[in-house]
Amino acid sequence: MAATIAKVRIAAAHEGDAELIVTVAYDGGGSSEVPLDRHASDALLRSCEASGLEELIGQSWQQVRDALSVSYNRYR
Repeated sequence: MAATIAKVRIAAAHEGDAELIVTVAYDGGGSSEVPLDRHASDALLRSCEASGLEELIGQSWQQVRDALSVSYNRYR
């Protein structure tokens, strides 16, 4: 089984904007927290066809990777 989203929470970013903190759980028992800005958060919700944060649980880590890429490349 691949790494999946195990937890999602909202946090305040340094500029007062909201961001998502996504916890990715790995097969070996480890986990990582990945902060997503507004653009990456929107991309993640869209790609997972999620209307709420709870619907992100269990989604592949690849969705997180792709959302980060969308945010990074938005200025190209």
